[in-house]
Amino acid sequence: MVELEQSVLIRRPLAEVFALASDPKNDPDWSAVVEQVEATGPLGVGVHLIQRVHLLGRRAHVPVEVLEYVPPERVVLRASIPHIQVMGWRLFEPAPDGTRVIFRTQARLSGLFTLTTPLFVRAARKHLEEDLGQLRRLLESASLPQPLQAT
Repeated sequence: MVELEQSVLIRRPLAEVFALASDPKNDPDWSAVVEQVEATGPLGVGVHLIQRVHLLGRRAHVPVEVLEYVPPERVVLRASIPHIQVMGWRLFEPAPDGTRVIFRTQARLSGLFTLTTPLFVRAARKHLEEDLGQLRRLLESASLPQPLQAT
């Protein structure tokens, strides 16, 4: 079992961060791995998605299911392709300067893929860090309206 966790502080209100980062349909906007997402309906428990991903030099269509959806706290996703099963938690916490986003992943590799575990871990950790950085830049960019400041 491979376990990874990465977090980032985003200087935006919890509602804004959750609206963008909780929905896998928005992943192509900030993830270098996810190229396209198709969903069976609006985000909620039981919704199925197909993500087209590009990872480790390969493209794949990955079925994803939403297991939990608790706005604005968390979304839990399960993805599975032959020999790789992934559980992902997207957690959101209010912070004094904005919102703390925590992505937690557990992956189980089987068959010959177990031989690639170190490569998988390095690539996943690198992409997770880069993706969360891109998410922060996107949400903190000037193109989004700034929240009103209390006076």
